[in-house]
Amino acid sequence: MANGEVTKRFEIALDISRSISNREFTVVEGDTGNVLHITLTDDGVPVDLSGCRVLAIFSKSTGTSSQDSGAEDGGVSIGGAANNEVTIALFNASFAPGMVECELQVYSGTDLATLVTSAKFNFTCRRGILNDETVQSTGEYPLLVDLMAQAAHAVEVAEAAAAAAYAAAAATGQAAHAARHAADGVDPVSPSSIGAAEEGHGHSEYALALHTHTPNSLGAQAKRLTFTNKTVATSAWASDTTYADFPFRAAVPCTGVTESMFVQVVLAPEDATGGNFAPVCRSYTGGVYLYAKATPEAEITIPTIVAWG
Repeated sequence: MANGEVTKRFEIALDISRSISNREFTVVEGDTGNVLHITLTDDGVPVDLSGCRVLAIFSKSTGTSSQDSGAEDGGVSIGGAANNEVTIALFNASFAPGMVECELQVYSGTDLATLVTSAKFNFTCRRGILNDETVQSTGEYPLLVDLMAQAAHAVEVAEAAAAAAYAAAAATGQAAHAARHAADGVDPVSPSSIGAAEEGHGHSEYALALHTHTPNSLGAQAKRLTFTNKTVATSAWASDTTYADFPFRAAVPCTGVTESMFVQVVLAPEDATGGNFAPVCRSYTGGVYLYAKATPEAEITIPTIVAWG
């Protein structure tokens, strides 16, 4: 124990060319205080590791890993009176439950081009009693039930936040659109601008025969189109400079939509949160443009698109 740190130290005798019996030992999954102290010999003669690079190779139930004396923070150091002692601060990732085998690779010579591999040794790893499958209980209320209640509450809070964020985004877009076309806005709507008749007007006998009114020219309700469950593939997105804050655009085909129509896009709650999609969209002849800050990682589905005008 040094500097208040408690470690497990395991002494291991290892030979370059032949197996040596060592006392069996066991480590516990998740522990970070295991230290392997290995004395390396060649048929009983200490192996001088001066100038060498030593890799410890571990084979375990979850695969193979290594620790390296030549890497910064590699967890392997060389020392001892004969310079034949290898100390390994065992990384958590170097062992897993079950049998673990280890061997040393020693690189030496010019440019460390010569490699010899030691005999193997093994040890056992067991799972701790407290692990990721352990459920703690108390005398008053089982922890599992409490966690389930907390998770359900978290889902409710997240859904409420998503709905509020979407409503706020939609309201912001609608309010901005309405303000633009108000009487004191930058693009006010007038009877002539939408093809409607002035409040008071008449027709002569000849004009009646040569003059046709449309719903728009009479100020009647505009044409309204509704589309549901429109999918947008990841390949549909491309760079666009229309909006600086939303530099990506996807074209969503909608039959019957024209460039002069107004549109409203109702996104799914999971897409409406996070602010990735612009609250205002634009129409084009044959569809609707959707804008985003970043290209979505997967295909999205738009529950509702409404176009009118």
